[in-house]
Amino acid sequence: MHKAKASGALSLLTLALLAAFTTGCSVFQSQEEEGGGNQNTLTLNLEADIVDLNPSTVTDVYSFNILNNVMEGLYRLDENEKPQPAMAESVETSDDALTYTFKLRDGIEWSNGEPVTSQDFKYAWLRAMDPDTASQYARILADYIDGGADFNAGEAESESVGIETPDDRTLVVTLAKPTTFFLSLTAFPTYFPLNQEFAEQQGDQFAQSADALLYNGPYTLSEFSPSEGVTFVKNDVYWDKGNVNIEQVKGRVVKEADTAVNLYQSGELDAVNLTSEYVDQYRDSPEFTTQTSFGTGYLEMNQQDPMLQNQNIRQAILRGLDRQALAYGVLKNGSQPADGFVPTGVVAGIEGQTFREAAGPVVPEFDPGQARVLYEQGVQELGSEPTLELLIDDTSESRDIATFLQSQFEENLGARVEVNQQPFDKMLELTQNGDYQLAAAGWAADYNDPMTFLDLFLSDSPSNHPRLRNERYDRLVSDAKAEADPQERLNLLVEAERILVEEQAAIAPTAYRGRALLVKPYLVNYKEHPYGPTLELKSMSIEK
Repeated sequence: MHKAKASGALSLLTLALLAAFTTGCSVFQSQEEEGGGNQNTLTLNLEADIVDLNPSTVTDVYSFNILNNVMEGLYRLDENEKPQPAMAESVETSDDALTYTFKLRDGIEWSNGEPVTSQDFKYAWLRAMDPDTASQYARILADYIDGGADFNAGEAESESVGIETPDDRTLVVTLAKPTTFFLSLTAFPTYFPLNQEFAEQQGDQFAQSADALLYNGPYTLSEFSPSEGVTFVKNDVYWDKGNVNIEQVKGRVVKEADTAVNLYQSGELDAVNLTSEYVDQYRDSPEFTTQTSFGTGYLEMNQQDPMLQNQNIRQAILRGLDRQALAYGVLKNGSQPADGFVPTGVVAGIEGQTFREAAGPVVPEFDPGQARVLYEQGVQELGSEPTLELLIDDTSESRDIATFLQSQFEENLGARVEVNQQPFDKMLELTQNGDYQLAAAGWAADYNDPMTFLDLFLSDSPSNHPRLRNERYDRLVSDAKAEADPQERLNLLVEAERILVEEQAAIAPTAYRGRALLVKPYLVNYKEHPYGPTLELKSMSIEK
């Protein structure tokens, strides 16, 4: 999942933002303004603009987090990251581990009172895989469901895809190969159902407002503004509503860290992420906590750009960054220096071993002397030294990271670096279109397997923003997708990562991302998953 990075003194802009959040002109009023305060209302910071709530096309973690709480798939991750029955009450798996027969719960409903059926799942999955949809997440379905890849490539009709609906409560899915983590995939938003009649009636307006979505999850949306936030309201027709404790959740879009901390201190946010300048200040607070995630920050290097086509320039960038200083001196939120692209904690597919343990480090040691030599060689090969532009999003943490990177590359490489800061959705657009040189990006695991990272950079992947074209890399990842033997599959993926980072320097991993945050003591069971959509409101409760 695309992940933006989430500081400074109190400014006039901060004061203006604070005023905007407490005046009647905003639809997102404070709890005190709403009739003296609702004791069962939670207020959280969503951190960035809401880009897309269409389950067929969404790609960013902020939108995924909203969908995860207003919709639901066949399974849902529990507090131990294990998939548990959700819309499905049970599943039977064939002896060859290729056919899954799901039985849906009786009486499950959409928020408009219509039943959720097996056809809703089939429609949603085919819609996401349809080449006309151009979904960047089509692969999370097509790579695993039999016939999905050919349908997604426009080489077969939808009837050839291994999804059958014998009746309204039965969904039969045939996989292309055994996939041990398939039940976890069914908890991912691209696997959520859609009501075909409603979606098609909405047309281009589908998912563009709170009324242009149907909900089958723990909450519904009563308000939705891409730049201000959303209001979640407990879904009275949700099958497990008895285990949903909080009646209303307000999700605000507050991009400035100092604004968010001030809102937390004034009681207008119940949890807040901390950027580096606040970690030391609050580290000893009983409300301070850290969480780990299966996410990696990295630099994308656009190989369509003449400067970044140069191998020596890319290798210089890879080696000229002090990752320990970034993780421990700038982020200071539990992040760790990245020694590969696949982060610590992601399993290897071999029992008892993680991918990082199997692969070892593939990021070269920080060596500013060698980095400068490589950079100067690259400049000599180019014939001139152009300015390097670093693209970032518009959160305060990203500005901190950009300032650090700019200093590192100017000091260690002798490079000229300019920073181009854009709103998150504009940054996504620029990287997807290849209209950038160097971009500070991040990826959070969609599921617990190294493939969720390594298939991003296949030549035909829409997420291959660096425009890497490497036949051997493509072959290794594609062979791993078809390989049934766990050890051989692991060997293929280990070599693919080495090519991606160490050999080609298509990306420069920076940090395995952690999070430091403050959580009010009355907010119980605050939960964020380390992979997939992170925010899990269903498990939380307010005990004042």
